[in-house]
Amino acid sequence: MKAVVPILLVFLLYFPTPAAQEPLGNGNSLEEVRDKRNVLLVVLKSRVIDVSDRERTIIEDVLKADPKPTGRYRWVYGQLAAKLNKYIRKYRSLSAAAELSEADYVIFFNVVEFRRILNTIYPYGELFVIVKGSPETSKPPRVVWKAKKVLFAEDAIGDLIKDLKALRGET
Repeated sequence: MKAVVPILLVFLLYFPTPAAQEPLGNGNSLEEVRDKRNVLLVVLKSRVIDVSDRERTIIEDVLKADPKPTGRYRWVYGQLAAKLNKYIRKYRSLSAAAELSEADYVIFFNVVEFRRILNTIYPYGELFVIVKGSPETSKPPRVVWKAKKVLFAEDAIGDLIKDLKALRGET
């Protein structure tokens, strides 16, 4: 019986299940935003999440949200915007949208919690890239990229920027 467990483990590592091979967030690919320039940054704490259709709930929250952050979310927004603005100034492949109607897609940071480490507060959450739906292509709004896990806000936006650079061939 003891030999069966290591053999099963080796088998699972070399031949993962189809669910393990399936990428996150509808392919977790930024390919749909390759040529899109106008982006809206939204930071908020999402309402109670419906686990049966989590992405739909997140998209509804984001599309109804006021893009102007309030309270302590303004500080998190500032951290994310600073890194995005640095990327915008350097590569000029993005431009900031002030309203949802102006945006081609939305970068959404869902604040999960604030952690206090060494007397400093760090916002942790999930980062999503949401493409707005379009009537002409009859595609609904959808999540096309999601951070791999709950991260510190600046690390999450750093991962997104790294993926955008790789997609667009920016060095």
